[in-house]
Amino acid sequence: MNKIAYTAFIAFLASILTLLSASALSQSDNEARDDEALDAVTWDELAEHDGAESCWKAIHGRVYDVTDYIPDHPTEEEVMLEWCGRDATEGWENKRPGVPHSPRAASRLESLLVGRLVGEDGQPVMPDDAADADAEVIDADRALSPAEDERLHRAMLGLPLDGHYRGVFTDRGVIQVNITFDLRDGRFESVDYRHLAYRGVDYLELEEGDELYPVRVQYEQIAERLEGEPVTRIFALYEPQRMVDDVDGYSGATLRGAKVISAIRDGLNRGVYSWP
Repeated sequence: MNKIAYTAFIAFLASILTLLSASALSQSDNEARDDEALDAVTWDELAEHDGAESCWKAIHGRVYDVTDYIPDHPTEEEVMLEWCGRDATEGWENKRPGVPHSPRAASRLESLLVGRLVGEDGQPVMPDDAADADAEVIDADRALSPAEDERLHRAMLGLPLDGHYRGVFTDRGVIQVNITFDLRDGRFESVDYRHLAYRGVDYLELEEGDELYPVRVQYEQIAERLEGEPVTRIFALYEPQRMVDDVDGYSGATLRGAKVISAIRDGLNRGVYSWP
């Protein structure tokens, strides 16, 4: 009796797997037919839609018009605008390092589909080639093993990965510090401010001779003196007078070093914004 039941179970399981395989093949065929019906979009045409007024992105060989969705996206507008007019597959697959967007987000994305990406020859750009039109396709047997993948090692140890980061410090909903930086082997490169303000004063707009211009100079010294330093160097900013010169009688106390720390840590917590 048990043998009969076992045989019936195996037959049932085989039928389920057959149905699933047929469904997958059918879905793949439908996607291929759907792609053929889509308008062809060249790289040049994609590049024309590179701003908030018209933002198109290519993801896995398909092109999406996300213009109207930008105000509703849960992150800062700049996060979306960074990918306008180009292939955004890498950003899509790395909402956080190694973590893609959710199925719900994928469903929303499909509602914004407007075309398929094609090369100069008019042929569809394959998903594996879309991230970099000039990149070589790497054979699977040449892929890094877990023993060789430094990015994997750093992620598993909780160490910051090499890449480009963006972070902000806000107070009562107002952005005061917006900072960008790169990490290479755990050390800072290309530290810069995208926004720097306090109590209505935009420090980046100050010019020499303005009363608070020396404070801008000190913030710039922070960025310069973090260059080449390990990421742990940010904690020296709890005593900013150790990092900056006293410019025109302004003490380090004038500087809100903790806000820069918070902005940098926010960037690290968000994860890599774009890969090197």
